[in-house]
Amino acid sequence: MLGNFCFAQEETLVASNVNDISGTSKIFKEHFFDALSDRSVGKYEKAIISINTCIDMQNKMPVLYYELAQNEIALRFYKSAKENLNKALAITPNSEEILESLSRVHFILQEFDKRILVLQKMSNLNSKYKYNLANAYRYTQKYGEALKILRDYQKEYSYDQRTDSLRNQLYVISKDKQPVIEDIEKSLTKNPKNENAYVQLINIYKKEKQENKVIATIKRFKEAVPKAPMLKYINFQQCIDQGDLEKASIVMKEITKSNAFNKQVKSQVLTDFNKYRKKHLNNTQKISEATALKTTAKNPSNIKLENMLKLPLLTITEGATEGLLETYQKNLESNTSNYNLIKNTLVLQLYFERWNNASTLVTTAIKKYPSQPFLYLIKGVLLTKENKEAKAINNFKEGLDYIVDNAFLERALYLNLAKAYTVIGDTEKAKKYKNKGDKIEATN
Repeated sequence: MLGNFCFAQEETLVASNVNDISGTSKIFKEHFFDALSDRSVGKYEKAIISINTCIDMQNKMPVLYYELAQNEIALRFYKSAKENLNKALAITPNSEEILESLSRVHFILQEFDKRILVLQKMSNLNSKYKYNLANAYRYTQKYGEALKILRDYQKEYSYDQRTDSLRNQLYVISKDKQPVIEDIEKSLTKNPKNENAYVQLINIYKKEKQENKVIATIKRFKEAVPKAPMLKYINFQQCIDQGDLEKASIVMKEITKSNAFNKQVKSQVLTDFNKYRKKHLNNTQKISEATALKTTAKNPSNIKLENMLKLPLLTITEGATEGLLETYQKNLESNTSNYNLIKNTLVLQLYFERWNNASTLVTTAIKKYPSQPFLYLIKGVLLTKENKEAKAINNFKEGLDYIVDNAFLERALYLNLAKAYTVIGDTEKAKKYKNKGDKIEATN
């Protein structure tokens, strides 16, 4: 805590007296600061010895158990770190620093229910942690609870772009759409002219195949906001659904040329069109003309990209072009926190060999989304292209810390680790990680 706090992410933590070592002996202080110095240069085992010496002298100081845990986390001794963080909490139950670190460890160990209990306590201490709590409910598939907490958070802190991003993710992944519908209806009660809420509601009813409710919601939308630009987007969707390519092309051109639509909507229109193209290959020429994206891919297939990432399920939408990549990159200029857009852009950048652009984007993305293993995979692969295998290995290992029920991504990280160790000549570790990756492949 007197050193760098490794896992501080989304909120500035409130200072506490946990760091107080006043009144201790000179010998104690020497061992304690030696431990901090050793941790700062990566000598974690040596730091642990010094901290244990301090504990032998003073076993009621929470900072000691906290520091011990930080070194254990660095060494990936997570269960032991958890025990020491709980010892620290037994002495100072309301330390946000300790609770934040414990929450992180629970996440790594995939103890999601326990993490929620910790975040509930943190939210009581500081309501800003309600965002983190809402995000945590996602991993236990309690999407209704997540939306409820997210709404409470937004009442206190007003508009937050990341809140919108999380809410949209919850809308998509929630299998039970009733809580989602209720959340959207609350948004419409608060603001009956919320265009995006109508669009979201219409899309949900479409996926649920409730055609009557789709029609009724479109009618509500037209009555509430008769000149809403997003009605044109709804019209475009209807053209796609009805297979009216000619009319869809006309509406799409109107949307992409209009200043009334943001870049995200324009990008979605192009994406929808590309999906339509994949399903109706006989209309390839017409659609290419409509989208005005005529640059073709350098690579005839995805094999090169798949070999690079070791991720066999990764595919590029048929008909993807460098023009589409340029659209994604421009959209990122005004929509920098959209994770899906970041991910799709990175994939296309690798596909079209825009290495420098990908390196810049993934470095920025990791700062915004430090718990996304896919980003560490991309970062590691790019580092190997620069012959920086040691740094790549650290990235692959960090990515593994964040894996949650994603066997193919876990396999990709292991196989890339094996490849990196092979390059630096550590055949023992290369074989170890290759075996781990191959076992995952054999079970899927």
